[in-house]
Amino acid sequence: MHDSKVYSFWELINQYKITIPIIQRDYVQGRKNKDVEIVRHDFLRVLFHSLKTEEPVELDFIYGTVDQANHFAPLDGQQRLTTLFLLYWYIALKEGKLDNNKETFKKFTYETRMSSKLFCQMLVSLTELDLSEARLSTQIQNESSFYYEWVNDQTILSMLEMIDTIHAFAKEYDSPNDLFETLQSNAPITFQFIDLDTFQLEDTLYIKMNARGKPLTSFENFKARFQQYLESVEYENSEELMHKMDSIWSDYFWKHKQHEYDESFLQFFYALMYNQLARFQANRGRLFQAINQENEIRFEELKSLDFDHEAWLTDINNTLDTLNSEALTTQNSVINIESLIFEAMTPNINYTDRVQLYATISYLRFYGNDFSSFERWMRFIRNVSVNTIYNRIEDYIQSIQALDVLIQHVRELDKYLADSNTKLTGFLGYQLNQERKKARLMLKDDSWGVELAKAEDYPYFEGEIGFLLLHIKINEIDQLSQEELYKKQLKFQNYYEKAVAIFGAVKLNVPNDLLSRALLTFGDYLLESGQNRSFLIEGFDRDISWKRYLRHKNVVYLVKLLQQISPDTVKEDLEKIIAQHTVTDWRQYFIQYLQILKDCCGNKRFIRFNGEKDILLLDTTMTSGYCQEYYSYAVYAELNERGIACSYRDSIGAFNEKYVELDYSGYTLNFVDEYFHIYDKDEEIVTSTKDFDEAVLKMVDCTSVVS
Repeated sequence: MHDSKVYSFWELINQYKITIPIIQRDYVQGRKNKDVEIVRHDFLRVLFHSLKTEEPVELDFIYGTVDQANHFAPLDGQQRLTTLFLLYWYIALKEGKLDNNKETFKKFTYETRMSSKLFCQMLVSLTELDLSEARLSTQIQNESSFYYEWVNDQTILSMLEMIDTIHAFAKEYDSPNDLFETLQSNAPITFQFIDLDTFQLEDTLYIKMNARGKPLTSFENFKARFQQYLESVEYENSEELMHKMDSIWSDYFWKHKQHEYDESFLQFFYALMYNQLARFQANRGRLFQAINQENEIRFEELKSLDFDHEAWLTDINNTLDTLNSEALTTQNSVINIESLIFEAMTPNINYTDRVQLYATISYLRFYGNDFSSFERWMRFIRNVSVNTIYNRIEDYIQSIQALDVLIQHVRELDKYLADSNTKLTGFLGYQLNQERKKARLMLKDDSWGVELAKAEDYPYFEGEIGFLLLHIKINEIDQLSQEELYKKQLKFQNYYEKAVAIFGAVKLNVPNDLLSRALLTFGDYLLESGQNRSFLIEGFDRDISWKRYLRHKNVVYLVKLLQQISPDTVKEDLEKIIAQHTVTDWRQYFIQYLQILKDCCGNKRFIRFNGEKDILLLDTTMTSGYCQEYYSYAVYAELNERGIACSYRDSIGAFNEKYVELDYSGYTLNFVDEYFHIYDKDEEIVTSTKDFDEAVLKMVDCTSVVS
């Protein structure tokens, strides 16, 4: 199906001038990034091992176009070719053979930037670097021919880092002195080279795969490599699988993704591959680099990674067969399976979607077309995956590994979850404990299933309903009588109705500040974010949203609030709670004066709480921005309510002066070291007091003083 030839780098550069075209991205394999470093070291380890042992290694396909001047422009393989250029250059330099081969090395160049092109030319001219030094990059940058502006070229910086790494590996592997001769005549490192201008496709395949008129797609290359891979792992159904790729599976993708046919097919295969790689912790570094930097994993690499070839190929076969028959997408599921599959056909699939995809496909691998437990399984998966925050690739890997255990118990999932001896891991612990409680309730009385599902499916909660179950202790469920359990269910239903009255489908049904002030009457419900604390915000935020609050221990104050409101009069009830409050600690003025939360604390609704008498209201996320001092601002709010003409002077930083100023009279008030201090227009202290009411009355008296 393709006309490829095996080349070494030296054979290729002798036959063609290698020109990295302007459309290509920067060279990235030398970037100073922990995950890229892991990949860089793994790749060089493979190369140096091959050089030392002479064991052959093939770097998959490198392809591009050759023009009439015999210039080869790689479309795939730029990164590998650049690394090989630097490796050959270094070995020639080390063995004193760079000068004699200078003209050949000059046949490798970059067209992406003029600086990259000139740097490649400069490298070839450097024949006397001191290899006893640890870092060659410093010497190169000190050369008179190195322009200072080149430090802004990411390709050059990446090349310099790769040179230093190659230098370190050469010392570690103690490479022989005659290595360059081997690289010229019988190099163990090779690749499959394809000149796209001579590439021929079968007519039917060309019509089906390339309606846009291009002679080759990345997916066609993927299929060629995939076929070789099937042969290398000796997959017994390889012929049938390849036939399906060219027939019924192609029809499925063509039907649903005609305009992005090849890309969607390719991305879907990689999504399944990466989920398989995530089953093994050892793949962490390479997987992170592949997912986050779009440096796809080549089939050759799979041999050196921990990988279940049989499971991956089984997943491909099962999933695409089931999708083609529509048996999967027509199943009842709280997760929209068709949308999930379509998301997996894009490069934008996130960790949550990857976990849900693996859960779906694992079900097919274990249970085939028996979907009797599928709906319950997907409900559990929705609950735990949506409510687990995936900040790191480790979080994703742990979820995938947990699914490998959980999938074996799908037939009796509730029994498995309810068993106190079962160790549940891989997802947010709070959510897993909640799922255990739900499972025990449903096993005790199956009528709970309907009620729990109704609450879970409310869009705002999306599986997170633990706060509605706080009145039930998990260890008491088995001892509850049927009557007691029924009463618990009635309370759950009551809490749910009240919670829905507060939380709309996508945002609060009540004013944010109203809910905050009412909650404060029950306790300090605020959530921490770094050194700050927040009154909580609408929308998604991993630390300070109302959604996040629903699974925090401080949600107990919300439950207390629910006990005192009615779904039909929720706003009136919240206002009544505020009006009747008896709080006298630091929360008092936040509750009493709407103006504080309305006009202060910025978009994040942040305060910096250093103690009950040391509170800053932050306009931004840091004290280096504008902020107000809480107690003096509370005096300002009270004066406003009394109709007193005054202004508040905030300032940048925690320690710059912040104060209330009476209009016209020049009197000011600040709060320092637990005292309210009042000054006259000459900045002389009039009085100092710890009592808030006394400070307010004194400021009122000062309004009558004529300047």
